[in-house]
Amino acid sequence: MPRMKLSHKITYIFLKILSFCLRISPQWIKNLLSNILYIILYYFIPIRKKQVFNNLKLAFPDKSSSWYLKTAKDSYMFFIYNFVQFLAFPISFLKSTVTIKGQNLLNTTLDRKKGIIFVSGHFGAWEFLFAWLEYNKYPFSAVVTKQGNRGADKFFLELRSHLGMKHIYRKSSLDNMYGVLERGEILFLVSDQDAKKRGVFIIYFNQQTSTPKGAARFHLENGAPIIFTICYQNKPNDYTIEFHPLKIAPNATIKSITQSYTSLLEKHIRRYPEQYFWWHRRWKTKPVTKQDG
Repeated sequence: MPRMKLSHKITYIFLKILSFCLRISPQWIKNLLSNILYIILYYFIPIRKKQVFNNLKLAFPDKSSSWYLKTAKDSYMFFIYNFVQFLAFPISFLKSTVTIKGQNLLNTTLDRKKGIIFVSGHFGAWEFLFAWLEYNKYPFSAVVTKQGNRGADKFFLELRSHLGMKHIYRKSSLDNMYGVLERGEILFLVSDQDAKKRGVFIIYFNQQTSTPKGAARFHLENGAPIIFTICYQNKPNDYTIEFHPLKIAPNATIKSITQSYTSLLEKHIRRYPEQYFWWHRRWKTKPVTKQDG
C-alpha cells in the first residue's frame, strides 16, 4: 500500500483533533461551529449550490422562489449540523433521543437467518442510523464510497468502526456483499445516486431516473428480504428511525423492486425536503430513446 500523502496525513490529524474537541465541548459550541460553517459554505464557498436549486426546481416544479431559497438554506444547515454531530460521536449520539418504529419487523426478519438487505438513500441522519445499529449489536456491513483523500477516508472508517460497523467499498468484489447475506447478517445499501447507463430507469419525482440495481439484484439472486430503513430528525438531538417491509410480488423484476423502495424514499423526501442531499447530480443520465438508439 503506498504511503499516505502529507496533505492526507494533515487532514487525518486535523479531523482527529476536531473530533476530540467536539466530543468534550458543550452543545452551544457545536451549534456555533455549525452556524459558522453554514455561513462559509452557503455564502462564500457555495459548492454545487446551483445544483441544489436545479434539483429542487426539478423535483418540486410548482413551488415558489421563496420556498426554494428557504429549503436550500435549511438543507445546508441540516447537513452541516448533523456532520458536526457526527464528528462528536459517540457522545452526541448518546445525548440524543432516538425513537424506533418497526424494530419488531427487524428482529423477526433477522431471526430467519436469511440475511437482510437494508436499502435507504442520502436522506436524514444516516450516521445516527448506523450508530443505533452498532450500539444495539446488530450485525451489519455498509457499502460505502472510498474517499479520494486517504486521511479523511481513514478517519471516517475509524469513527464508524468504533463500535463494530463493517465496511465494504463500493467497487470491491460482490462476493464480499453476498457473504454478508449468507452469514445471515444485514447488508446496508444507499441506493439513490445516479447509476449512469448501468442503472435501471424508474420514476422518481416524475422523472425517468437511473437508479442502482444492487438491492433488487441481491434479492432476486439470494432471496434475502428487503427492508427500507430511514432516520430523520424531528428537532435538534431528536431522531426517528423507521423500518418498512418491502412487499415483493412473486413475479417481481429488478425494475419493479427498485421502483417500490424509491417511491418510499420519495414519500419521505416530500415530507422533509430539507433533509435530502440535493447536491448529487441525480438526474444527470437520460434514458435512451428509440431515436437516440
